[in-house]
Amino acid sequence: MEKIGKISPSALERLVFPFQGKKREEVIWGAQLGRDCGVVQLGKELISLTCDPITGSSFHLGLLATQVVVNDLICSGAEPVALLVTLIFPPGVSEAEIETTMRELDEAGRELGVSIIGGHTEISEAVNRSIIHCTGLGWIKDGYLPDVSKIEAGDYIVMTKGAGIEGTAILFSEREKEWQNLLDEATINQGKEFWKMMSVFREGKIALPFHPHALHDATEGGVLGAIWEACTSRGLGFEIEEEKILIYPQTQALVKLLNLDPLKLISSGTLLIFTPAPLPLLQALREVVPAEAIGKVTEEPTKIVIRRNGEREEIKECPKDELWRIMQSVKKNWEINFSLTGASSGGCWDW
Repeated sequence: MEKIGKISPSALERLVFPFQGKKREEVIWGAQLGRDCGVVQLGKELISLTCDPITGSSFHLGLLATQVVVNDLICSGAEPVALLVTLIFPPGVSEAEIETTMRELDEAGRELGVSIIGGHTEISEAVNRSIIHCTGLGWIKDGYLPDVSKIEAGDYIVMTKGAGIEGTAILFSEREKEWQNLLDEATINQGKEFWKMMSVFREGKIALPFHPHALHDATEGGVLGAIWEACTSRGLGFEIEEEKILIYPQTQALVKLLNLDPLKLISSGTLLIFTPAPLPLLQALREVVPAEAIGKVTEEPTKIVIRRNGEREEIKECPKDELWRIMQSVKKNWEINFSLTGASSGGCWDW
């Protein structure tokens, strides 16, 4: 088994997906590779449910947890409605820290239109840092369900914003002091602000009326990991062009320093849209965010990235997130304390 990071797709197929309890007729969608939400039908209503943890972060717990859960709900076609929040704090936590986390949840909830309707809060010796876990509920009003099961060969892959958004925020925020002699102050400060780009709420709301085949938030594994999971779930391949993928200057600075691949860097805030008709969608998206068609889904299951130098690189397995590689390679010198939010390769759990 992997020591760090989300469980691999092959392990999910062996160890997780076979065990889904009783098959109920109310369940429209259950757990599947590339699917982040479960959907149930209660009477005439379609309800989307998801959950995500934030593990290891020492800051912005409430903001991050709300954003990643709302992102998943939007990608299922739902209007986010409510959150249940579990908070587990280590011994010695201050009242100020608890209040800060709750204020962030409250502020993010108000901004994104979701209520916090309950949960659980405790102090436990089982953890040595604060842990937050959110369950989200959404209402699918018009009955349209974008889903990885609808992805087809020939679909265009539309991407919003840039690659590696969350990874950029983590690297600049968690280890700010490490960059002070290597990068200018403006780049560091701008990189720390990437947390503000981690919601896909706006672009998701824009995309849904166009009835795309699927929406997918690029979390752990980055842009490549998200596309790999979505296409693999359908037995399809893809061909994308790195030249068409936006890399922000702040992310590029880290690419040069750490020799990382930004396409494999965790990227909550980047929305991937699978659609047969990209032009009207792109026009609407570009009113509010950068957006580009970066490639297409292929009938042949081979997965190809055309690199900027023209090299055709085959992606034979689901990419491991670059943050884990960096953490393992430099922790001897840095005592790295990275924090990954939930990944996106499972069902309504965030595997």
